[in-house]
Amino acid sequence: MQTSLSQEWYKFRHQPGPLLGLLVLLGLMLIMALSAPVTQSAVVMGFGTPQWLLMIIVIIGANFFIMEDQHTTIRTLLYRHTYRWSIYLAKLLILSLYTGVLVLLSLLFTGLLKIVFAPQLSWQDGQLFSHLLVGMAGTFLVAILLLTIILWLACLFPINTVVIGLGLILVLTGQGIASLTIDANPMLTAILKWQPLNMLNLMAQLPDSSYQKDTHLSNVQLLVGAIGYSGFFLAIGYWRFKHKRV
Repeated sequence: MQTSLSQEWYKFRHQPGPLLGLLVLLGLMLIMALSAPVTQSAVVMGFGTPQWLLMIIVIIGANFFIMEDQHTTIRTLLYRHTYRWSIYLAKLLILSLYTGVLVLLSLLFTGLLKIVFAPQLSWQDGQLFSHLLVGMAGTFLVAILLLTIILWLACLFPINTVVIGLGLILVLTGQGIASLTIDANPMLTAILKWQPLNMLNLMAQLPDSSYQKDTHLSNVQLLVGAIGYSGFFLAIGYWRFKHKRV
């Protein structure tokens, strides 16, 4: 496992994408801060961090996982390792670490932007800091769920444009689709509220409980659902990777 981690980390840090993704995230946050008056809501949402971060994770994750299929080096990699789980898990751990770094830096940058552009706002007003913190935690958990889905999709369709396209559709429309399906089928709400797309609402509902009327789930239920589906997609993704033909 340690060998796989070292190899995957070496490959990851020599890609230009991760650094570019970080710079793009911070740049978009700055644009959000400059484009409109800074409000409590803007600070709580990390100047758009959740949506931008998930989009970046989709692109970086898909490219990182699929690059060896495109470069035809996956065959050599699999033949050198007896246990494919160590390769799959190492890739997920590296991407999870990168996600954690993005969340932490966006949290710090949000604080800096708030100090520069909205010094009149107090961290104690409406529990501003605590809402920001739980929102970022929710974003991290949703990003991990999204990563497990992306890796599963990458095993099914080893073409980065396809996986990135599907991932961006999930990010941009997943929450809306979940709400529409629940509202359109009130008799099935008890079942449909547990669909994986509904778990994407975790990052929005943690700092704002008003979303519960749309999700029909409590914060704890969303948390359990997000973790549970992460485990599910991790399992089926690894199963597909284990039986991958090279």
